[in-house]
Amino acid sequence: MRGYKSVITLFVMAVLLCSSTIVKAQRFEVAPTRMDFNLEPGQNGQMMLNIKNHMDKKKSYSLVLSDWEVNEDGTVTYLPSGTSEKSCSDWITLNPPFFELQPNESRKIAVIMRVPDDPAAQSSRWSMLFVQEAKEQNETMSADKSTKAGVTINPSVGVYVFQTPASYNNVAATISNFRDVEKGSTVAVDVKNIGDVLIKGKVYLIISDLQTAEETQLDPREFTILPGVSKTLELSLPENMAPGLYTLTAVLDYSPDKDLEGVIMDYEIE
Repeated sequence: MRGYKSVITLFVMAVLLCSSTIVKAQRFEVAPTRMDFNLEPGQNGQMMLNIKNHMDKKKSYSLVLSDWEVNEDGTVTYLPSGTSEKSCSDWITLNPPFFELQPNESRKIAVIMRVPDDPAAQSSRWSMLFVQEAKEQNETMSADKSTKAGVTINPSVGVYVFQTPASYNNVAATISNFRDVEKGSTVAVDVKNIGDVLIKGKVYLIISDLQTAEETQLDPREFTILPGVSKTLELSLPENMAPGLYTLTAVLDYSPDKDLEGVIMDYEIE
């Protein structure tokens, strides 16, 4: 890992990779918090980012690109822009990168993706776009007096940016390590993305009652996984399962062009 910058827990990443499209940092609002480009090598595309000032005075903002990688323990490491192997930061132009907003004013920022026409563009790439509020001079002086090192942290919101060519089909994933987490309540599986593109899929549980031969399919657990990354998914069992023997099947569905994959476990409710 090169150019270590900072590490956060996967909790923040999980929130932003899910369905939330708006984040309010109390002082300002950013939408969306995730951008998915599906451009072919050599193509250009543009998406708009909306930012609103919730303060009662004029504020200045800047946009900063950063790279990030997921570690084996599930933490996220932030890296300088353009240093990660899977970075698309160098393909992104922000217009404008600096701006001011009056109280309750909104502005749309163009996020422009220019994908080069070369083999490096034939797999998923990603970057992080931070929207940062600039500190005013009097705020910085006040912070200097109240902290030992005079360090201030600007309020910021991260926007995940992904680029995956729509025609690229090296999609592959595995499901394994089906196990009991909490008896009668929760089971878990590990899903790994072994392809070259971002995977959006789901895992669902099928419960087969060996006493009655009844079969129940539970609601799916949706997920997003980067290439080369593993994720543990916990699946809840129904609260009203009667004592007896069951067969549990966890089914992985991640592409309409791929067969469903599953793992099976014998299970007993006492």
